[in-house]
Amino acid sequence: MNARMKRAWQWMAWLVLAAAPWLTGLSHPFLYDDIGLISENSFLAEPANAAQVLTGRTLADPDVVNGRRPVVLATLFLDRGLYGLQPAGWRVTNLAWHLGNAALVAGLLMRLGAPGGWPLAAGMLFALYPAHVEAVHAPGFRADVLCLFWMLAALHGFLSVRRWPRAGPVWGMACAALALLSKETALAFPLLLGLLMVLFPAAFPPRRLARGVIWGLCAGLSAGFFVLWVALPTDLQAMGGSWNGQSLRFPASIHSLPGIWAHTLGRLIWPWPLNVSPHFAPAGGAASWRVAWGLLLLAGWMGLAFRWRQSRPWVAMGLGWILVLFLPVSNLIPLFHPVADRYLYTLAPGVAIGLAWGLWRLPVVPRWAGLAVLVTLYAAGVLAAKEDWRSGEALWTAAIVRNPHSATAASWLGLLREEAGDPDAAREWYATGTAANPYSFAAWLNWGILEGRQGNWAESERLLRRAIDVRPENPRGWHNLAVCLERQGRVVEAAEAAARGEEARSYGRTKP
Repeated sequence: MNARMKRAWQWMAWLVLAAAPWLTGLSHPFLYDDIGLISENSFLAEPANAAQVLTGRTLADPDVVNGRRPVVLATLFLDRGLYGLQPAGWRVTNLAWHLGNAALVAGLLMRLGAPGGWPLAAGMLFALYPAHVEAVHAPGFRADVLCLFWMLAALHGFLSVRRWPRAGPVWGMACAALALLSKETALAFPLLLGLLMVLFPAAFPPRRLARGVIWGLCAGLSAGFFVLWVALPTDLQAMGGSWNGQSLRFPASIHSLPGIWAHTLGRLIWPWPLNVSPHFAPAGGAASWRVAWGLLLLAGWMGLAFRWRQSRPWVAMGLGWILVLFLPVSNLIPLFHPVADRYLYTLAPGVAIGLAWGLWRLPVVPRWAGLAVLVTLYAAGVLAAKEDWRSGEALWTAAIVRNPHSATAASWLGLLREEAGDPDAAREWYATGTAANPYSFAAWLNWGILEGRQGNWAESERLLRRAIDVRPENPRGWHNLAVCLERQGRVVEAAEAAARGEEARSYGRTKP
């Protein structure tokens, strides 16, 4: 068997092992954001709307969910045409992108000159990382997977400049743009590219000026996209609209950053148990012990990355990767949800790189034994976490058990009780949701709709007006209030509410 054939078989075996745990549960129903973004998305149901996506017209349309992420929408339109509303096909697509990311991580290390077989080990550990379940299993969270894919592809493009001095930069810039059109996380790409240029200068053009030009073009591209997003009528994450009771507002966003860093490191080291609706309590102020502890961890992490930049560049790469990709989820730009398991997706290559490097420092037997243990544990974690996604009841019951403060979980459980024909239980769940988070628009709105369906129009009006108080810019509250008023015979007031609904603009349509 020649060397090329042997390498092909190695990659095939690697691919099968990396994919195996993900092949369970492909036919699980659409849940969480999959419902609003896929199964109930009227925009996606009309194939002609794909032209708006491909021409960039959705970028300025706040009524298109994820309109500022046309690359994501384009893949969703393709899946809708291929698979209709059969979840398995959509999940196969997600898995293909994810495995592509794992291969690109391994290939990146090879391009940078990593010795031995540890690049493949790093790719394997990334592929099986349990915290990826939310991003990989749920097509509605595909943005994270696509964003990382195009950032990795861009890095490969810039690493090809020595061989293809013209095509390499063009490919790199094109992929960086596609990453930015997938998710705002790609704003950090210039820092990631700069990190690799500092640690592995020999892999890039030898002249410092050439490297500076490449980096400057990437920085300019990211800056241009940021200015565009700020100027567009669609809000950038939680920077506009009414407060949802979860996002961090200034100065809590600054005080809480060290705590979010500590939380993120903890989840990266021990990604269990997973939760689609985690809780994060903001820091009480600059003097909080959480601020001091988080700053100590941050300073130590940065110090190690700087100290090892020459003696242990691969470790510095892993540490630096996590630092750079933490910035988009640090809440410097406030996010709708301060923390989420899916936010770990783009940071995880740093973990995989560090773990694989550490294993390959061991003798052969402990090395392979350690890798086998990690692969087994990670695969078991993936299989266990996917069990939560077998049904809406299982997913949201697990979420409320792990985070009793989750108004999101309570609202979904209320909807499930309604569908099961149990309005009393649904009412209790909506009450639980509003108690947990008085700013939960969904809990107030769904509760108000439930009371209307039960003929309790006065109570329905009270609850719908509460929903409108929480988010006056959301037309759903006004439209449902109009129906409620009309059923009470208050025609003039109903018309006024309907008019307000037509004027209202829906904020925050881009998913976090």
